[in-house]
Amino acid sequence: MPVGDPIYMAIQSHEFDVLNEWALLSDDELKGVVSDDSIAFLQGVVSLLSDEKKGNEISVSRNNFVSTVREMRRRYQTGSRLLGQAILEASDWLDKQQRGKAKEVYERFLLSCSSRFYREIAENQLKKLS
Repeated sequence: MPVGDPIYMAIQSHEFDVLNEWALLSDDELKGVVSDDSIAFLQGVVSLLSDEKKGNEISVSRNNFVSTVREMRRRYQTGSRLLGQAILEASDWLDKQQRGKAKEVYERFLLSCSSRFYREIAENQLKKLS
């Protein structure tokens, strides 16, 4: 299912909403959330925010659940901030009728971004410019 698909976006929004809610909990409260279902759910979040090319995806377990929530929240915030900056910069170039410069912004973002979720969004934006 492509990132631009409304159903896909709704699913991702839900996953990140849950991640954000979990990140607000204390470590002790978060330990109380751990179950087979929450581990599987968090593994899906890890898959979205990891770099599938490097194959270094975290395997979520009861032992690393809390630290993985914290790490995924950090990746989510960082990716959102960096993609937002790229979108704004590309938009500025488009306002100046500089389509090539806007493409370069997304290409530069793609070179530095390791998150599958954010890479797919940037790739879709780049396709729209082609």
